[in-house]
Amino acid sequence: MSLVLPREEEVENMFSRILSSDQYCERLMDAFYDHLCDDKRTTDPDPHHFAEVLLGAYKNGDVSALLLELFNRSMFDLLKETYLIPKRFHGKNGENPVLLTDVDGNLLNDKADLVSRHEYKKFHEIYQAHHAAPRSKLYLADAYDLVRYYTSGMDICEKAENRERGILILYALPDTKKLGLTEAQAYDVIWSTFHDIQEEAYSAIVYYGQETGIRSGKSFDELGVLLPIHQFENKMLQHLSVIDGLVLSCREEMIKTAGSDSLDL
Repeated sequence: MSLVLPREEEVENMFSRILSSDQYCERLMDAFYDHLCDDKRTTDPDPHHFAEVLLGAYKNGDVSALLLELFNRSMFDLLKETYLIPKRFHGKNGENPVLLTDVDGNLLNDKADLVSRHEYKKFHEIYQAHHAAPRSKLYLADAYDLVRYYTSGMDICEKAENRERGILILYALPDTKKLGLTEAQAYDVIWSTFHDIQEEAYSAIVYYGQETGIRSGKSFDELGVLLPIHQFENKMLQHLSVIDGLVLSCREEMIKTAGSDSLDL
């Protein structure tokens, strides 16, 4: 069985940007050594399984396969963990993030028992007070780290860990495929906005998906920013206002990059 994990080629173009920054390189190095030195890190109890993964990773030249065995994280999981690339958004019905409210700010029936009165009250206050940017909506949502690991049969399984409950602001972006942008080009524009958002709110969790939204039969890209309630409770509105401006600039940059003077969403 091949141990080669799917490559995220659209974000590999960002490697040169990471390497050009001592700060980004240090962040990645710190995360690597933190995992390596973690006393609670789970080690493989089966020497044969470990050898099979190690030799398979060497044979295939697959760094992600080796990292997955050592830390339960692929190369791109590590980059996402260190806030160097955005997490992939899979749509409103995806498993990460998980939406807890509907588009009108009401708790979903099957999620109501999971949300405390304080959390929903705080969300509703923000929902009412925030003047949303065009083509954006607020949701209460749970974000997760998706941790992958090898089974004894060398299959790859995935589980969600480290839940963060927060307010997710989800923006509609241009349909970059319709504008003629490749996924790599779209990610290149998103990367700049992503890091502007991190400077405003370092621990914000940023998602991006190409053609994950549908309206009136037309698809569009989406960018989501989740601000954990326990970290941003007192300055939520301030951060949301700044992030609105950054994402509106991102929309304009996408159109400019595509050489388009108009947007049809």
